[in-house]
Amino acid sequence: MHWGYPIGEETTLSLNLKEWGTFEGIGQGYAFKRDGKFYSVLETKVGSYRGNHIHPSTQYTLLLSGKADYVLIEDGVEKTIPLKVGKITSVEAGVPHIMVVHDDITTFEWWDGDFIAEPAGEKFKKYTATTIGPEDFLTGEV
Repeated sequence: MHWGYPIGEETTLSLNLKEWGTFEGIGQGYAFKRDGKFYSVLETKVGSYRGNHIHPSTQYTLLLSGKADYVLIEDGVEKTIPLKVGKITSVEAGVPHIMVVHDDITTFEWWDGDFIAEPAGEKFKKYTATTIGPEDFLTGEV
């Protein structure tokens, strides 16, 4: 037996979706704000990374496709957290992190507030040295 939700009248969902996080060689991104939180949908290509920063609020990531890890530094210790398709992974506020991409990925992410990021500096140099990330565009290195 098959069933589905009834289709209601057409309506407009007011997300005000804007291009955000799109960089050549990294992938496309789109974002919106709602109820004081920031949300994004990002495509990220193998050979690139996202992150290498710290947020003042918790970040949540839902991996939609592909293969990637979060690398975090907690209490001075580097930890690798494999992302799993369909599972939400959180990075607590104040934790330096980088997303290391193994296969092209698509993610849906949100924060407990606006998107604010401070650079993590050289903490993840072994991951950023041979890949390209948003900070390369923001600092003018690309």
